[in-house]
Parts: sequence; C-alpha cells; structure tokens
Amino acid sequence: MIKKMAKKKNNLILIIPAFLLMGMALGIQTQSVLKQSIIGLIVGIVVYFFLSYRNKKINSNK
Repeated sequence: MIKKMAKKKNNLILIIPAFLLMGMALGIQTQSVLKQSIIGLIVGIVVYFFLSYRNKKINSNK
C-alpha cells in the first residue's frame, strides 16, 4: 500500500514538465515560444500544488 502512494506522488510531479511542453508546443505554433513556455510552467506548478493539496485533504479524511 505504501508503494502505491509513492508511485502516485512520482506521477504527480510529472504534471509540471507536461504543462511546460504543452506551452512550448503552443508557442511554436503562435511564434512566441518563451512566453507560452513560461505560462505553461506557471500553470503546471499551480495545478501540481492544487492536486497535492486535494490529495492531502482526501487522504486525511480516510
């Protein structure tokens, strides 16, 4: 059971580079790679903290 939780946290951290790469792909299409990459990085960090907070809240209720 502990291994499942550790694996979940490892997968959760991968959200940040995923949003960064999506921002870069969007930036290539719109000719503003740096701007869209920074926006993707910020969104990835916000989503990571939101999901980690939500997971802590769900796990504390059990």
